[in-house]
Amino acid sequence: GLYDIFTDAAKVPGEKMPFWKTTVCALSAGGIAAVVGNPADLSLIRMQADTMLPEAERRNYRGVMHAFSSIVRDEGVGGLFKGAVPTATRAMALNFGMLGFNTMAKDALADMGLQKGGAAQVFGA
Repeated sequence: GLYDIFTDAAKVPGEKMPFWKTTVCALSAGGIAAVVGNPADLSLIRMQADTMLPEAERRNYRGVMHAFSSIVRDEGVGGLFKGAVPTATRAMALNFGMLGFNTMAKDALADMGLQKGGAAQVFGA
């Protein structure tokens, strides 16, 4: 995914990648993915919430594409990105915690002599 692309681009051949670079890669990947995925996520949430509204207020979405088009028609293209900031913030925090520290743990295990990419290193991290 994006994290692998970013870490590959950030690596300097022959040098161990510092944790701050790993952190930037994890935060960037999480934030970008969340913003790109926000329109689909918003549409699904709106479809679920629509069933909870009183009948007079329901939009009666017929599917994801109908929800997409209704949001764009009623709120403009920017409407597809409502809630993107908290969603991106959550994704960045999750990616930092999961990917950043998982990479750090795998590097520490490799430094202890475990085979890089081996089962003990992967499951040990």
